[in-house]
Amino acid sequence: MPSTRALIHAPWSASKVSTALRCPRLFHWKYIEKIKEPEVMPEARIGKAIHKALELVLMGTPQEEATATVRAELPSETEQLRYDRLCVGIPAFTSRIGQFRNRRRVSRQLVEYSLAVREDLSVTQFYSGDAYYRGVIDLGYLFSDDALALIDHKTGARLPGTSITDQLEGYVVLAAAAFRHVRTFWLGVHWVSERAVEWGTPVRAETVIDELMPDLLDNIEAAALAVDDGPRPNPGPWCDRCSYRDRCPASKELRYEPVEYHEDED
Repeated sequence: MPSTRALIHAPWSASKVSTALRCPRLFHWKYIEKIKEPEVMPEARIGKAIHKALELVLMGTPQEEATATVRAELPSETEQLRYDRLCVGIPAFTSRIGQFRNRRRVSRQLVEYSLAVREDLSVTQFYSGDAYYRGVIDLGYLFSDDALALIDHKTGARLPGTSITDQLEGYVVLAAAAFRHVRTFWLGVHWVSERAVEWGTPVRAETVIDELMPDLLDNIEAAALAVDDGPRPNPGPWCDRCSYRDRCPASKELRYEPVEYHEDED
């Protein structure tokens, strides 16, 4: 059973867990005090824009129309140009997905598909008051042979040493709860900037139940424990990408270390 401290901060998500483990102070500002982000980083805006463009294209909107519509929402020419560079890879991705679908019998496509589970990992509604963990699947394909492919779009740099399962662990748990007939999960990460889709080793339903579900619940407990002591800071390389960096003394100290000046003695 989840601890009281974990239940207090529910519903959890992959980003909420990672925020708690990375910086409890950021967690308190964002999820407890609910302070509006004073600064939205360009990377975040561009990432959301690419996700939106991919969603529109996968749902049938012509690519030029989809990318142009989303591009117009970006606030500066610099961000629009960065967005344009990432959009170049969309045709290659959709072509690859088309070939992938042609090789398999797809019974259902899932685009920006929201899922949620209760504390006992039974399925509930995304915005339900009893939701304990939830997430939105970027892209999924249910096949007629009781298999499910999950693909997560990543607009940032590929992280060395991180496995596909680590990236998609929470989504697999949610999908396994929602689609109980699925016996095999194919996990892929779409690295947008590299125009590549990286596939991991297929995961069996038994592995999800025996390993991934307990691991996810343990991670939530670790996140709840990390923020239980209050809004302590945890400065690190992520501070430069934090939307709250200008209000955080620890972040300023990390970025602007004082330099002592000593006059030469006569």
